[in-house]
Amino acid sequence: MLNLIKYELIKKYKLFIITISSSLGLNLYLLTKGATGSISFIATFPIIIAILYIVDIIKMYSDDLNKKSGYMLFMTPNSGYKIIVSKLMTAVLEVLAILLVYFMFILLNGAFIMYSSNVDINFYETIKFINATLTGKLGINLFHVFLALFTLFVFLIGFITTVYTAMTIRKSIFSEVKFGGLLSFIIFMLLNWVISSLSGNFFEAISPYYESISNTMSMGRISSADLAMVMLPMIGVSIFQIVALTGVSGYLLENKINL
Repeated sequence: MLNLIKYELIKKYKLFIITISSSLGLNLYLLTKGATGSISFIATFPIIIAILYIVDIIKMYSDDLNKKSGYMLFMTPNSGYKIIVSKLMTAVLEVLAILLVYFMFILLNGAFIMYSSNVDINFYETIKFINATLTGKLGINLFHVFLALFTLFVFLIGFITTVYTAMTIRKSIFSEVKFGGLLSFIIFMLLNWVISSLSGNFFEAISPYYESISNTMSMGRISSADLAMVMLPMIGVSIFQIVALTGVSGYLLENKINL
């Protein structure tokens, strides 16, 4: 398993370095525009990096299934379960790395704004300054930001598992059927429809759980604890989806794959 994860990371390290270096260069350029440029970078970085992340993760798996370069991976003495889990573990490690990088960018931009305001810079004062800015202007703090980002990336991994499963079904059960790309898309849409229906029924069943929190949110502010309570069921459902679809993909890779 560790060798598979290392193999995946080795394939990605150049792209990761290029992406982070480019992001740093862009951030340094926008810092010359003052606080407006800094805020613009902090707001847009998660959106852009999430899109690049999804495209890269899906393309890598597609290449493994459909190109000769990935053929040898499935010829190694590793089960289909290990292969798919290693890919998702790599995706999780990438998410953690992205969150760490984003935190560093927040610190960099916070320190720059403090320096521009002739305030002494140190790690703890920068954190306090960022929290105070978010609390004063937006009614949130760093915990809100990172919990929302963590939830977003759990959703992204859940989304990726649906794509992986659709592609695996296409390459196994329906490997002899024409119009593979269209079929994969149809399977993907059906999977998402089923998951959305099941999730909707679940959240409808626990709707009373949200009533008091909804009243709090309607007042314009939500505490860190309330936000965590809102996100927890969503994260739980996504994790269940990830585990279930990973099991399906692993089984198909192990028993039905047709390269």
